[in-house]
Amino acid sequence: MSPAPTLGKKVFDNPNSNLDSATEDLLHAPQAEDLGTISKEALARAIPPAPWEVDPKYDRHDSDARKFVEASPEYMFRWLNPKLVSQTGLRYWQAVPAKGDGRFKLKLKSLAAPDNTIRRGDHSGDFLAWMYTSWYESKVRMKRERAQRQTQKAVNEHAAVQEAMARGKFGRYVQPVPGHHPTHTQADGRTMPD
Repeated sequence: MSPAPTLGKKVFDNPNSNLDSATEDLLHAPQAEDLGTISKEALARAIPPAPWEVDPKYDRHDSDARKFVEASPEYMFRWLNPKLVSQTGLRYWQAVPAKGDGRFKLKLKSLAAPDNTIRRGDHSGDFLAWMYTSWYESKVRMKRERAQRQTQKAVNEHAAVQEAMARGKFGRYVQPVPGHHPTHTQADGRTMPD
């Protein structure tokens, strides 16, 4: 009885066998070499620092609209996705007109769309919208208050269930487990470094 064939045995037993070019290239591939290391100083010269580290006036915003539109600081700008707006509505945001409104001056004329909106990308991309800064701050304050109410409600409900267990409302075999409600489980992006 002959032994079981093994994959590649013929190639290694007879190096002069007929090999295709891909296999020949793999057998004679060059080995890796250590060419040296790059110093941190050379690397720092090769990669420029981030713009917000160089220019103290550069400020990262949720929106880069102020680079393209001149307006007073009483207006807040956001790029809105038309598909999302069709699902949720404008929610008190208003489209910034490309021309015809003295409150806004477009710096880059190529962003003007035929429908008199300011759009980035192609003319079907996100459009620029505005809201009064005081309105935006009011909405943020209302959201924060609602989140605090909901958090406090969850803490109160947890304490009520613990108390009901201690009084035996769920039966004599259900006992409260010592512990407390986890309050700050949601991460706040404003407190996280980049």
